[in-house]
Amino acid sequence: MFFRSVRFKMLLWYIVFLAVTLSIFSVILYGGFRTALYDDLDDLLSSRAEGVTDSINAYWQAKKMEASHASKMPAVPDTSDHENFIKIASQWVEEKRKDPDLTRIFVYILDAKGGKILSSRNATPIDALDAEDLKDILNGEDDFSTILGQTPQGKKEKFRIYTKPVVEDGSVTYIVQVGGPIKLLSLALSNLRFVLFILIPLTILLAAIPGIMLARITLRPVDKMISTLKQITAENLRLKIHIPDTKDEIRRLADTFNEMIERLERSFSSQQRFIQDVSRELKTPMKALKDELESATDKKYSEEGCKALMQKATVQIGEFSKIIENLLVLSLFDNDQLVLSIKKVNLKELVENIVDELRSLAKGKDLAVSLSCPDKIILDADEKQLRQLILNLLDNAIKYTYRNGSIAITAQKGEGYAKVIVSDTGIGIPEAEIPYIFDRFYQGSRSTPAKGGFGLGLSSAKSIVEEHRGTITVESKYGKGATFTVSLPLSYQG
Repeated sequence: MFFRSVRFKMLLWYIVFLAVTLSIFSVILYGGFRTALYDDLDDLLSSRAEGVTDSINAYWQAKKMEASHASKMPAVPDTSDHENFIKIASQWVEEKRKDPDLTRIFVYILDAKGGKILSSRNATPIDALDAEDLKDILNGEDDFSTILGQTPQGKKEKFRIYTKPVVEDGSVTYIVQVGGPIKLLSLALSNLRFVLFILIPLTILLAAIPGIMLARITLRPVDKMISTLKQITAENLRLKIHIPDTKDEIRRLADTFNEMIERLERSFSSQQRFIQDVSRELKTPMKALKDELESATDKKYSEEGCKALMQKATVQIGEFSKIIENLLVLSLFDNDQLVLSIKKVNLKELVENIVDELRSLAKGKDLAVSLSCPDKIILDADEKQLRQLILNLLDNAIKYTYRNGSIAITAQKGEGYAKVIVSDTGIGIPEAEIPYIFDRFYQGSRSTPAKGGFGLGLSSAKSIVEEHRGTITVESKYGKGATFTVSLPLSYQG
């Protein structure tokens, strides 16, 4: 389980990154150290060769001056007689060296044909210059090379050789070769490789310990989240994850979890409320219908009685349909699942059709219904939801208006919006109850003459209006009727 955890993956990536970083650093360090060592050795050989070259040049300058005084100065120094030159040059190549780095440095002096004139006592036998190298030297070029030589003890060893021409009056008169073993360089590089080979794995191993601690500290808030999430159940959705006092990904994760828990809580609450709403709203009409049907089985009804019973049952079933439709709309709103089908709607035609459908219901209470819609009003809306909205308002008006009362429906067009105004001469709404009438299943005071309060109709109407980016308001005086005003934008901005 540990090897599949985020903690292990973090530690693994940390170790891999550290290993790659240290490896790159080691390669750069080794390469730089190697270059520096070879540069130092080359500088040492070059410096030694320069000293011998300068001595040779000084010797022949002195010879020129002697010849000048004797009026016998030649165009090119005479180097055919090496006897005196060799005596003096022996002192140059055998110069006392206090620096330990110079103890194994050897010197060769060659003539212009590559022949050896003299060498230091510690000189290591090396191969003569080949024709190609000699040609380059005679052209005035110096050269560094690494060769495989033999020590005085007969062991094979690599040597670094610097070859430099000595130029007198534009021509090469001598060739100086200075060499030294690279054994110490190889040993230093070998030691460095060994140290790096041991140090890198050891560093990675030691770094893994704080890496484990770092991963544990970093993921500690996640462990707390997991512990909290395990405690959350359908009955305990109010429990929230602790928000760390940081502004990192862990905080965003905690915020996201809390938002998800809040959505789940709203969803569960919505489902529970929906079940309660259904049972509460359907209980009364279901009981009334059940009582009527039970009564019909105990009594012998005439044809007129049966007809009247069927009419009552039809009315009750119509109420069921309204309740179920409103509950469905509210459920969709609660769960953010309602998607409006926006299209062009002729408000005047829609209101006229709804009024025609409800005239028979209004006629049963001898209500006078008037409609005023002087202009053709076209707006962007979901026709089905807009129809449900107006039906709910008219249904409430009919339900709560006294017999022989009146209901007026007015549609108006303003600048950028349309209004639907529904007024009645009904029982009105007590002033103290107006702020609550759009709440779901608000029952009103006991002084309200009609049973059931304002039910689901107004709550559903408010949800539909708000989804269309509109407003709904009410004005009422208890006992003198009520006026509901719906304002909707002509152009829907979703």
